[in-house]
Amino acid sequence: MILHDLFDWSNAGVGGVGLLLTIAAIVQATGAKRAAREARQAVYHRNAADSFSEIVRLAEQFATWVECERRAEAVVQVREIVLRLARDRGEFDRFLASDADKLKDVESNCQRLADMLGQEEFPLSSSAKRDLFRDTLMIVQELSAVLGRVRAKGDQEE
Repeated sequence: MILHDLFDWSNAGVGGVGLLLTIAAIVQATGAKRAAREARQAVYHRNAADSFSEIVRLAEQFATWVECERRAEAVVQVREIVLRLARDRGEFDRFLASDADKLKDVESNCQRLADMLGQEEFPLSSSAKRDLFRDTLMIVQELSAVLGRVRAKGDQEE
């Protein structure tokens, strides 16, 4: 009878230790899952910032081509901006929030400028050149502002 009680108590002890180890493993797995989610979010923010940084660089190059009256290069550059904006706006839509609408406006302005540059020949009149350069600078400014907000969101969440 003593052997039977001793066996029951040892089984209960082993079961209790197993339960404690299981609870510890669950707590550790939950922490690992949270860390993985945070790491994934940080990579997502970094990718968004890198993508919009590249778009800003393209927009600055576009402004340079316009200023130098290099129509062919300007057309290629602005079309690249339109394509990347559409792709990145779709990819980072849930992260952009209100900036997604601003990017749609910038995208339509870029498309308008691409169409205009595809039809007009350089050299432009001084007023047309001034308007075109003002529009390109506005695009650079809007994209830079979006990039700043994307980077700020990424820094806040880290």
